[in-house]
Amino acid sequence: MSLTSWIWRKLGNSATDESPGAQLLAGLDFLLLDIEVTGTDATQDTVIGLASLPLVDGAFHPGDLRYVSFVDADAADVGTGYQACLERMAQSVVVTINPNFIRHMLTLAADQHQLPPPVGNWLDLSAAASVIGGEANAATSLRQWQARMRSGGRHEHDAIYDVFAMAQLLQALLAYAEDSGIETLADLRRNQSAESWLRPY
Repeated sequence: MSLTSWIWRKLGNSATDESPGAQLLAGLDFLLLDIEVTGTDATQDTVIGLASLPLVDGAFHPGDLRYVSFVDADAADVGTGYQACLERMAQSVVVTINPNFIRHMLTLAADQHQLPPPVGNWLDLSAAASVIGGEANAATSLRQWQARMRSGGRHEHDAIYDVFAMAQLLQALLAYAEDSGIETLADLRRNQSAESWLRPY
């Protein structure tokens, strides 16, 4: 199934009351999300930025990128930007790599700024490994994907770069999903490597 045909199927679908897991992938809106952190120690490091990018009807637009800085920013700006991101989360399937770690760190950052915790229905993009590459072992970090693509951001943990990279991976996943017998979000979750579920963060 090509990305073009996927888009046309998406445009032809009407909204339903089904849970996101039961809906066809072609009927879902997605939000690519990543954080910039001071490091990867979930007990000591902190979030310094949050990037999000919606993917709707199989496409993303650079102008829809949103970035919230948690460092040296006015508290009102942090609150406004984060609340807007929360609204997007609630209306979409949130897609990232290692969502347990992302949600944990974002929850700590939100609590520190007296903001609500992250919400929504989350998906680990490591599911793309077996759909796109047919590999037994999923690539469970975006850095592994970037190494395969021989690319990288401006600096380590570049959230803006990462959400654009993830959006392209998600587009590829959606284009190949039906051919792999994956039609719903629940199908995709069942197809994920156990490795992504076993990581505490």
